[in-house]
Amino acid sequence: MNADLCFKFSKADWEALSKGLDDNDAGAWEKAIGVFERRMKERFFSCIDALEQSDTRPDSASGCPTDTDHCIPGFSIMAICCLLVETLQSFREKTGTAQAKEIFKSFLSLPAFEGAFCNSVAELFYYGIRNGIVHEGETRRWVIWRDEPSDKIVVCEGDGYALNRTRFCAAVKIEFKSYLKELHDPKNEELRMRFRKKMNDVKKVT
Repeated sequence: MNADLCFKFSKADWEALSKGLDDNDAGAWEKAIGVFERRMKERFFSCIDALEQSDTRPDSASGCPTDTDHCIPGFSIMAICCLLVETLQSFREKTGTAQAKEIFKSFLSLPAFEGAFCNSVAELFYYGIRNGIVHEGETRRWVIWRDEPSDKIVVCEGDGYALNRTRFCAAVKIEFKSYLKELHDPKNEELRMRFRKKMNDVKKVT
């Protein structure tokens, strides 16, 4: 069974649209970028939003009883964010040979993260959160908080680090919007070329 690239947009639809991209048709490019945006929202961002809304973690402000079932989605949200980081940066990379660790380091150095992952912190994030959650369902020397630290994405906490997941998600969304803006500019020919190649690769495996 073939899956659509996004809701009600099939592989055949993309193949037809690609002809316009080859001709550098402005309307085709607008539609192609829109398809990509819808795909990312449907598969990732809408899921993060739903998890954030379902968060029932008790705190001093909520008054929620501690003996009821709760949804504490920090790990799930960060797992999706890690998928997003790898997906978005793979569209930016010049080649398909970059290692996952280098992909993370490159993405986490983008402006929206405000230098939070300078030096070795990005690498520690990769091992401690990305690998920890994806491979073992736990973090390694990292804690994930919903609202803290209030003014930073990352702070030292004991012998490890604390991550504000809300601010992290916000930074990923900012960089997603920045990437879309770059794609809309026809002057970014190399970026568009990599976008087309990656979307064609997605079409083959979807």
